[in-house]
Amino acid sequence: MMSAGVRRGVPRIPTMSKTITTLHVVDLQVPAEGLRLASGEYLPAVQVAYEAYGELNQTRDNAIYICHALTGDAHAAFYNDESDTEPGWWDPIIGPGKPIDTDRYFVVCANILGGCKGTTGPGSTDPRTGKLYGADFPLVTIKDVVNVQKRLLEQLGVPGLYCVIGGSMGGMQALEWSVAHPDFVRKCICIASAANLSPQALAFDIVGRQEIESDPDWRDGRYYEKDTTPAKGLSRARQIGHITYLSSKSMNSKFGREQKEDTESIQPSKFSTNFQVESYLNYQGNKFVKRFDANSYLYISRMMDMFDLVNEYGSMAAAFERSKCHYLLISISSDWLFPMAQMLEIVSALIENRKEVSYFQLNSQSGHDAFLIEYDVLGKGVEAFLHDEVFERLPESVNRMDFDLISGMIDDGTHILDVGSGGGELMWALRAMKQISGICIDLDFDKICECMHKGLPAIQLDAETGLELIPDDAFDGVLLNQTIQQLRSALQSIKQVIRIAAAGVVGFPNFAYYPYRFELFLKGQLPVSRSLPYEWYNTPNIHLVTIKDFRELCRRHDIVIGEIEYVSENLFGKILIAFGFVNLGSERSLVKICRPNPNT
Repeated sequence: MMSAGVRRGVPRIPTMSKTITTLHVVDLQVPAEGLRLASGEYLPAVQVAYEAYGELNQTRDNAIYICHALTGDAHAAFYNDESDTEPGWWDPIIGPGKPIDTDRYFVVCANILGGCKGTTGPGSTDPRTGKLYGADFPLVTIKDVVNVQKRLLEQLGVPGLYCVIGGSMGGMQALEWSVAHPDFVRKCICIASAANLSPQALAFDIVGRQEIESDPDWRDGRYYEKDTTPAKGLSRARQIGHITYLSSKSMNSKFGREQKEDTESIQPSKFSTNFQVESYLNYQGNKFVKRFDANSYLYISRMMDMFDLVNEYGSMAAAFERSKCHYLLISISSDWLFPMAQMLEIVSALIENRKEVSYFQLNSQSGHDAFLIEYDVLGKGVEAFLHDEVFERLPESVNRMDFDLISGMIDDGTHILDVGSGGGELMWALRAMKQISGICIDLDFDKICECMHKGLPAIQLDAETGLELIPDDAFDGVLLNQTIQQLRSALQSIKQVIRIAAAGVVGFPNFAYYPYRFELFLKGQLPVSRSLPYEWYNTPNIHLVTIKDFRELCRRHDIVIGEIEYVSENLFGKILIAFGFVNLGSERSLVKICRPNPNT
């Protein structure tokens, strides 16, 4: 189905009380023999329906492509008509001054191959027969979908993408873009998706398709000719799918076990109930039948099921070997259709390949649908990733003494992991002045956004979970500065450091520093200082460590101390250090740790 205002050509956005956008339909330029699909079959002709917002700049390097989800379409933002009551499905994210800023970027979104919203699909006419394709439409894949998108962009004069973005099945398309066309994509944002579907997710799709195929009105996909539609089967398929988009908490808060008032004299079945959740699912199913084609649902859900980067490339790590773009992956805490673990598998594979990858999690009770609901957090993260900036001087928040000492322990041009990075000031400084690459890890979402805004890859995880995620030897060095005393298992974390890198720098406050001893002795209170800025009741420090303690820990567990710096900004402390009383005079310490030499 087409929405109002279809025309062919280059889009222009008129100035009206509502921002109106137009759905464009173009004939895709394909070889004379047709468009070859991954299956080896050919489509003799392809039309593509798309919308575009903003303008392509003179250097043509500001294009962003939006990949829609399973039942989405090209109408991602604004309105198609003054009478429209609802804008496009991602309108809070796309537009002037919004996270995907159309004053800054040229944004394109097209209905996918096999769809039913203007792009060639089962409901289109086969030019070879003059009849609608129906179930004779060839099977298509995510790879075919992305190839069509690339042809469309090239036809629109786009030589490469600044970023490709997609959620759910759109995230699969974004991943396919990054691995199949590595020279075309600079950045990739994948939201609530995976490199392949889990068996549980597959099961829901399989049952949904069977509901459609078992509907007598499906007629082997030739229902167009009979002027019928498998409405019951499609409605049930949508209800099954919709359950997977919600979470247990969201369903409980929406419906619980509440029942609606019985206003119908005749129930659909004597086994029907008055539970609100049943009424809601029936409503969603009936609503979906009016806007979507059953055959398209069969084709698109199957292509989603068959997407499998691991199977195609042999392993998760191998899938991303050729990719060149910077990644942002976003998971949803309550999403059981695409759980966080699947997204972290991709993060781990990208780290193993030393790619630039950022990650954060939407904490939401809304389930899989959160990427269509939680716009504030999602928008902030997307905007920080897209609008990274280059800073030309050392940030004032960087401790100059720590920076000088740490940079002296790190070789130029190495690949570094900064654990407990905060806003990435130290990592940024090291990158600018020592030409290092690397990734930041911090649990604070706002700090992750600060890192991404500086152009630094950043992962939102607690330090211990983050270290466990990292493959062996993924980095040349690890920074664990002012973090070790806050970890539950300090020893295990130190061992993780020298597992994932040959060396690491561990910095910690020395609780044996002489002013701390005097304060506890004279006042009977735990110290508060610049190095220990917290009161006892709100401190993140759960371990009290001294230089002697740390050295003894390393000795017992065969961890080599390659270098150690004793830090004091107090004159008397410096004197104590000079006379060898390092445990008394050091306010904090920086220790370079290494793996034991296997030959000794």
